[in-house]
Amino acid sequence: MTEKTSFQKYRFLLFDADRTLLDFDADMTAAFQSLYESCGFSQHIPYSPAMLETYETYNTKWWGKFERKECTKPQLFRNRFVDFLQATGLSGDPDEMNRRYFEFLGQGGAVYPGAPELLKKLSERYLLYLITNGNAVSQRTRLERSGLLPYFRDVFVSDAVGVGKPDLRYFQYVFDHIPGFEKEKAVVIGDSLSSDIQGAVNAGLDSIWYTGAWQDSSGDVPYTYQAKSYQEIAAILGVEA
Repeated sequence: MTEKTSFQKYRFLLFDADRTLLDFDADMTAAFQSLYESCGFSQHIPYSPAMLETYETYNTKWWGKFERKECTKPQLFRNRFVDFLQATGLSGDPDEMNRRYFEFLGQGGAVYPGAPELLKKLSERYLLYLITNGNAVSQRTRLERSGLLPYFRDVFVSDAVGVGKPDLRYFQYVFDHIPGFEKEKAVVIGDSLSSDIQGAVNAGLDSIWYTGAWQDSSGDVPYTYQAKSYQEIAAILGVEA
C-alpha cells in the first residue's frame, strides 16, 4: 500500500458486478437448473449438482479463452453448451440453450449482504461506475432487480461496448464516456485477477482486488490493494463501514 492515503487520491470507482457485488453463483445456479429442466433433460438424467459442475467446467474454460482473445463472445456462449452436451451425452440446440439460459439468468439479481450499504456510503464521496463483462440483456435486468443501479453514474456492459475486460479497448471506451475522467484518480474494484485486475494493469489503473472470504488470495497479477471484505474496501477508501 502506498504512503498516500487512498481516499485522498481517488474520485472515480470502477466496480465489477458479478462475484463482487452481485451473487452470480446464486443466479447462475437457479438459471442453469431452470434451463436443464426446461430442455427436458431431467427425463434422461435427473438434475444434480454434478450437472452444474460439468457446465461450469466448460463455462470457465471458454471464459478463459475469451479473456485471452482466443474466441469471440458468441463462440464462448455457444461452445460452452456444445461441450456440455458432448460431455453428458444429452441432445439439444446450443444456441437455443444459450437463449433460454440468459432469459432465466435475467430473472436473478441476488446481491451479497452489505453491498447496498457499501455503495450508498461510497456514493456520498465518490463517483461510481459499473464495468462488467456480462450479457447486455440479462445483466441489465439483474442490475435493475438488484436495487444497486441508483448508486452508479453509468454502466458499461462489454456486449454493448463490443469488447470486454481485460482488453485495453474496453477501458479506453469507459474512459472516453466518463465526463472529466482522470486515470490517476480512478481505481478498479473487482474479484477476478484475469479480468478486473489484469484489465487495470493493461489500462494503467490502480486496483483493489476483492477476494472475499471464499477466494484464494494469491496470484501473479500485480494489484494496488487487496480486500477480503466490504469493511476492508471501505477502510481503503476512507469510509466508515
